[in-house]
Amino acid sequence: MAYFSAIALLARTDLKLALKERSTALWLFIMPVVFFYFIGTVTQGGMSFTDTPVKLLVENEDGGFLSQHLETRLEDNLFSIIRPEEFEAPKDGEEAEKIRRLVIPSDFTALLAAQKPVTIAYEGLRSGYGNQYDLFRIQKAAFSVLGDVIVIKSSGTAISPDELVLATTEPRGVILEVSPAGRQMQIPSGFQQAIPGTLVMFTLLVLLTSGAAMLVDDREKQLLRRLASAPLTRGQVVMGKWAGRMALATVQIAVAIGVSFTPLFDMDWGQALPMVVIILLAWGALCTSLALLLGSLARTDSQAANLGAFATMVLAALGGCWWPIEVAPAWMQQLQPFTPTGWTMDALHKLISFDMPWQSALPHMAILIVATLVVGWFASKQFRFV
Repeated sequence: MAYFSAIALLARTDLKLALKERSTALWLFIMPVVFFYFIGTVTQGGMSFTDTPVKLLVENEDGGFLSQHLETRLEDNLFSIIRPEEFEAPKDGEEAEKIRRLVIPSDFTALLAAQKPVTIAYEGLRSGYGNQYDLFRIQKAAFSVLGDVIVIKSSGTAISPDELVLATTEPRGVILEVSPAGRQMQIPSGFQQAIPGTLVMFTLLVLLTSGAAMLVDDREKQLLRRLASAPLTRGQVVMGKWAGRMALATVQIAVAIGVSFTPLFDMDWGQALPMVVIILLAWGALCTSLALLLGSLARTDSQAANLGAFATMVLAALGGCWWPIEVAPAWMQQLQPFTPTGWTMDALHKLISFDMPWQSALPHMAILIVATLVVGWFASKQFRFV
């Protein structure tokens, strides 16, 4: 009993000293909330696969039946067509509305009926996955019209409005049914991305900077040497230092989850909140072991803080803390499964964004625990009193 009492005493002392530091309190309590709100509100307009039509300004210079058929196909692909005479340009001083514009040439019907190349001009959003999704639906509508024409031509009949109706109403031989794997059909965005991602990043940042630097500072001030002369075993000291930093991570996780339930965020953590907490605690334990290792290897507190901040930024970017990994380049998506931030974010998105059962995060929990034990064992071997 006395063995663990000494560990608890060291942990409480380190936690109190950490919370007294103004910089630690700033990054522990204030900055995560600021990042929650800022990043969450900025990314709320993420790419979505919902069934809400978007406005498409169509300048139909043709007016033929094939161009009208193209408009029908566009409406089937979630576009709400507006005419040039219906479009209201933004007034002076007002922010221009995001407009998607499609121009159908005057000879569209004649050229397509004669099986000759014809070009339609599309002007969409400047960039982003939303623009790519719009372009995909435009191409789908165009190829659907082309497919209808091919079906009619292959039957040996002339292209006409009546034949188009028959071609489009004819039963399909193959039907593809698509349903979401979870409760939503979109890439995580808004607070669903910002709160878990920011929490994972700041837990690592606080532990690798303040947590590691405090250990180096204790060594420079000869505090660890004094502990070495106290009636404590090496294991008690190492466990006490580890437990103090784990308590710091637990405080940050608890505060962040508590803030997320406020009306400002109204975060929905999904049906498996207990498993979410377990994953976050397992992540905090790994961060604690990493902090203990960095604090043992670093020579100065500034070196520990700088290395910790650099490692946090790299791992946060590669792991999908700043943005959904689905929108990142392919090479980043391939690297994510090999990063600890990637293990954690993948588990959290499965539980929060896609409403998967708690069992889906068991492999992630296991690898976080194993990594914690391995890094913790190595950190204990590198732990220095002087």
